[in-house]
Amino acid sequence: MGVRIAARGSASCKPLGAAALFLLLAAAPAQAVECGDVITGSERLDRDLICTTDPALTLDGGLLDLGGFTVVCGHAPATPSVGVLLSGSGARLRDGAVTGCVLAVHVAGDGGHTVRRVTASASNQGVFVESDLNRLIDSHILRGLEDAAVQVNGSNNLLRANAVAGSNDQGFEINGNDNRVVGNRIGGLAEGVQLDGERNRVVRNQIIGTTDRGVDVRGLAEGTGDQVIAFNLIADGVDGIALLDNSQGNRIRGNTIYGHSDQGIFVGTLGNTIEGNQVLRNLVDLQDNTANCDDNLWQDNVFETSVSDDCID
Repeated sequence: MGVRIAARGSASCKPLGAAALFLLLAAAPAQAVECGDVITGSERLDRDLICTTDPALTLDGGLLDLGGFTVVCGHAPATPSVGVLLSGSGARLRDGAVTGCVLAVHVAGDGGHTVRRVTASASNQGVFVESDLNRLIDSHILRGLEDAAVQVNGSNNLLRANAVAGSNDQGFEINGNDNRVVGNRIGGLAEGVQLDGERNRVVRNQIIGTTDRGVDVRGLAEGTGDQVIAFNLIADGVDGIALLDNSQGNRIRGNTIYGHSDQGIFVGTLGNTIEGNQVLRNLVDLQDNTANCDDNLWQDNVFETSVSDDCID
């Protein structure tokens, strides 16, 4: 049955067809995104938002296109605040900035979220990935001053083609398993990548100008390891790559490491393979701190200096 609207100057009414009804409804103004909103559908920001709600915005499985605009946390500096919270599953955040918060973007819920082309800056942490199967792609993570710029506690996450800078701690702190850190540009911070967990991959990144280590493999839990660090450019820091604590069975392959004020590659754990790396112009290019390299395999590396010449190749 059609909707009936009286014509001007006539008492008669005609039914309004389905097509005309659709156009009438489509002409209704869209409701603007406001601070504190929980977004479950698809929305596009049409202006900058300065919010005192915490979080400023929540995506519960929805899509938010920032449209080139910025979400700003307007709290007092000491007040904990989250810029955008991704909850539920499959939420998408893209194309804009989140700033002024303690934590800019919190990737939580059931996972499967995507953050793409977002500039995130915060007083504490740029992006915290708490869940699994998420993607952080083509984004700029700046000014995570008190903690890692990007902290990943979940597993099976992809962190690709991001620019990460300005942290007093790590660029990426990876605590979960099976995460991939691929093709990022990392610099102007204390450590490039810190790895815990197992089977994480750090591949084809540029890590330049750290004030501590380029890649720090901690292995704080017994039995952690099997990390792959391959085909990275790591330059002009203090140490290039360091294998420490309980992390065992790692593979360091095909990296270019130069210009460090201490060691290029330092190995203090067991069962590792270090092969095909170019490690030059460091104070000490290669060092194995185990007895006679124990069961570590060193082969086909290009280097000038080593304090373990009897077992390093």
